[in-house]
Amino acid sequence: MEGTLKFATRGSRLALRQFDIISKALVPFDMDIEPFLVESHGERDAETPLYDMKEQGIFVRRLNDMILDGEVEAAVHSAKDIPNEIDPRLDISFFSKRADPRDYFISRESLKYFAGTTGSSSIRRKSFLNLYNRNLRFVNIRGNIDTRIRKWENGEVDSIVVAKAALDRLNISPMGEIISEDICPPDPNQGFVAIVTEKGSEVENKLKKIQDEASLWEAKNERELMVRLQLGCNVAASIRAIYPEKRIKFAYANDEKRFDFSYVKSIEESDIKKLRDIIGS
Repeated sequence: MEGTLKFATRGSRLALRQFDIISKALVPFDMDIEPFLVESHGERDAETPLYDMKEQGIFVRRLNDMILDGEVEAAVHSAKDIPNEIDPRLDISFFSKRADPRDYFISRESLKYFAGTTGSSSIRRKSFLNLYNRNLRFVNIRGNIDTRIRKWENGEVDSIVVAKAALDRLNISPMGEIISEDICPPDPNQGFVAIVTEKGSEVENKLKKIQDEASLWEAKNERELMVRLQLGCNVAASIRAIYPEKRIKFAYANDEKRFDFSYVKSIEESDIKKLRDIIGS
């Protein structure tokens, strides 16, 4: 493919690192890309919890619109940030290899015995972790990962919960511990970086030819179940597809208990109805 392609990305340190991961992955396939930096509304509003914002997909929509406007050829996103529905003229054309999908508890104390304020705006993290340790007191906290770590270092909160993949990509090793998936299972698509393109474009066709099977199977099945259940960030749910076993694990938590299910290869419509009933109960 001739010429340098413009891929839209946010300008945070993590977003640029994720762009770099994509860029290096595409070099062997004769795809030369450069970043087109965009500031999103979500970066300007660092106070409102994501689940309280009127517009979902705030980290995604602005970048995707640039594809349709012809300003860029593609957009790079954290795959877990892409909402259930995107413009029908667009497609998720590529998923990176998955980084560690687990969460990380940044603290000077053990999660098991911790009793203090924990910075997180994630309903999933709050619900699952509260079932593990009822002494946790959650405080909504926003901003990029550097900002959140700085708030912890400054004593605004006693601990924070972040994605392990983000720490790894930024080569940050803070005090704390990895949270087992048995305690707090991950968001759907956590650990993947995704590329969105226009359907039928030359870029999309090229990317789909170089997509590895394992990443596609896991990311696609997690996303498909998320869409079938119409899950948003206001639901404490986890979906984890595992290749090559082709197993799909679903977990849901409320204030009193958690529910865990495991499926092999596919999920029937009767299973979807059962899961919807549990989420709605």
